[in-house]
Amino acid sequence: MKCRTRRRLLRIPAAVRYIDNVVSLGTFRNWIWEGRIPVVRIGRNVCVRTDVLDELIEGRASISRKSAA
Repeated sequence: MKCRTRRRLLRIPAAVRYIDNVVSLGTFRNWIWEGRIPVVRIGRNVCVRTDVLDELIEGRASISRKSAA
């Protein structure tokens, strides 16, 4: 039997509120544009998974620029 974890998707403003407005909306959008935060695109909507945000809050993931390989 497979264990399924429920993943929620949040649009950008809700994602910033989810992390208690630690960074501004503009900074969060810049990080997405730079590829620092993985997103899911659904049509024109840009969403972030809550498990990604939880990892950022807990310090298991870092916000560093992707290296050009």
